Amino acid sequence: MAIGKSLGITLLEVLLVVLILGLVAAAAIPHFVYSAERRADECRSNIALLNAALDHHGAKVRGLSLGGQGDLARLIEADKERFPKGMPKCPYGRPYDYDPATGHVIPHRH
Repeated sequence: MAIGKSLGITLLEVLLVVLILGLVAAAAIPHFVYSAERRADECRSNIALLNAALDHHGAKVRGLSLGGQGDLARLIEADKERFPKGMPKCPYGRPYDYDPATGHVIPHRH
């Protein structure tokens, strides 16, 4: 080994690594925040679609109320125009809850 050569890491190299990690984090964090907002918007949109389908069903069949979650699933399966893929799922993986008292799908927290 030559005299005067060091095998250690210089302060400049450490600062360069910290700077690169900071730039990567600054680029990645907004993406994750936007992704969470997008999933919440999609969940609210799904609930609005489900409630519109329920209102449409109520207009077609006066006096008939859905008894529970199973009846909601059957209604959604029958409405292929609005729900071609069947029962929508919350982007967070939670099922949508139907309130028979109000006749609507109720929002939930994520």
